[in-house]
Amino acid sequence: MLKQSLANLNKKTTDVNLIISRKFNKMIKSWGANLVGFGDVTEGLAWEFKHLPTAISLAIVHPSGEDSIISNNSVIAYTNQYPVIDSKLESIQKRIVSYLRLLGWKAFAIPPDTDKIDLSFAAKLFPLFPHKTAATCSGLGWIGKNGLLVTREFGARLSWATVLTDAPLEVSEHPYLKGECKGCRRCVEACPAGAVNGVQWSRDKAGQPVINVDKCARQLAYHAKVIGKMICAHCIVACPVGRENRLYISK
Repeated sequence: MLKQSLANLNKKTTDVNLIISRKFNKMIKSWGANLVGFGDVTEGLAWEFKHLPTAISLAIVHPSGEDSIISNNSVIAYTNQYPVIDSKLESIQKRIVSYLRLLGWKAFAIPPDTDKIDLSFAAKLFPLFPHKTAATCSGLGWIGKNGLLVTREFGARLSWATVLTDAPLEVSEHPYLKGECKGCRRCVEACPAGAVNGVQWSRDKAGQPVINVDKCARQLAYHAKVIGKMICAHCIVACPVGRENRLYISK
């Protein structure tokens, strides 16, 4: 009888978490996020975050228009740096953190990737927990051959942010453990630096480099010299995933 009561209690608790998680997911989207997911990130957490085993992964899609293209003579680049989107993500993160803390749970925001100078404590901790881990564990996307997060809805054309928490949210039952690029090599062929190795990502081979970082860095440095910004993004534009929702302009 006691075992049955405990089982019923656990089931009710799980059901409540599921309902709360679904409502919370919708709430975060109503605040402006295009994609939201919850993931168990216990495995591989740095000791600084061991008390926050659940990740809330959120993303906003990049805008369309000619402003996405920057060119000078023979160099064409597509920006994936949007300070306005970063600010929006940070605003949503603050609302998430405030909401969870109000309910008595711990929450810590990992800031979005950005090219601005950020001297905050969170920014210094960012290298300890990448957004890619949160997104793959949340079942939102996989790491493509271009080394970026790829989602079925929008490809790699998003900016990401993460909130770590100890709140008992219902996490994804279908995290990505390997890439879904299969035989596609469009980003490999599109890279002007030849920096994309064409390797299929998998979690159990996380140490295998999918990108030649040195080649990529040299190309970005060259673009910075010619067009004034360390941007390229040819591999993002080339990705066919989510093309029906494509917001970038390709050549």
